[in-house]
Amino acid sequence: MDKKVFGMKVDEHLYKKYNFDEKTGMTRLYMVNGKEMSLFATEFYATSAVYAEESPEMVEAARKIMEKVQREIVDYYAVKEGRKEHTAMKHDTFDGYLRDLQEIHAKTAPERRALKEKMDAAQKRWEEDQREFKGDEHYLAREKVRYLDAQEEYKESVAELQRRTKEEIQAVQAEYEKHVTDFYSANGNRLDEAAVRLLNSGIKLTETEIDGMVSQNTGNPTMLRLVSDHCEKMGIENQNARVYGSLARKAGADEREAFKVIADMVEKAVSENEVTADIWSKPESHFQRLSDQQIGAMGEFFVRPADKEAETAE
Repeated sequence: MDKKVFGMKVDEHLYKKYNFDEKTGMTRLYMVNGKEMSLFATEFYATSAVYAEESPEMVEAARKIMEKVQREIVDYYAVKEGRKEHTAMKHDTFDGYLRDLQEIHAKTAPERRALKEKMDAAQKRWEEDQREFKGDEHYLAREKVRYLDAQEEYKESVAELQRRTKEEIQAVQAEYEKHVTDFYSANGNRLDEAAVRLLNSGIKLTETEIDGMVSQNTGNPTMLRLVSDHCEKMGIENQNARVYGSLARKAGADEREAFKVIADMVEKAVSENEVTADIWSKPESHFQRLSDQQIGAMGEFFVRPADKEAETAE
């Protein structure tokens, strides 16, 4: 189970630091607009859209605490990893963002089906009224208005669901894009100084040595590009260096396409088109199978961020 503090994955040390009082061992409390709250309650207020309207002062105070803690976490890992530049990411690996899309689908698809069922019930009632009360013009006139109101409410509800779904997808996409861009961008802080010295030493490296450099840096596009460029410059033919260097230079094109495929399926599940929504919102729809396939395929990408928990386990 991932340990998180204000949506950021953290190690055991930080998790305990922000959840428990070091002296008493009891739950750590945060002062939020004059009220003592646990980390969980503080995060709830900081991210609540409902309380943003009902208790804006409370939400603002909670958000300030959340932002302060998030900055502290960023600084902590910057020092720990010895990096001058550190970008805090929501997930260690890219598949986490695709699973976020699955969660959005799991939440919005049933809501879309419920709206359709409610509209179907209104449609059925109107059809029955027309058969049973065809001689009662006043009753039918009143019920027709009711039916038309139901139609309008249905359209508005679907549109609102689409808006919220798109907004949630865009929020995940923003985090995802930040991570993909940071991962693939050349960054001097990610250079392996020992490897760089070796590459610049003038020693003619063997194919096995080049392969070793590549295998040690599958989670470091900066180094993969450097090794690939070195081989090209020195006229060294090494398949791994060429292939991995090429993948590093694609700069996340495949990852962005994988995200788009799943995001499109999520939007189809809440479509105003009844047939499309029915196909993609059903529990037994192709969505889960196809999205799982995309996530599985991403786990097989040659160049990808390392799972920090897996590294710790090793």
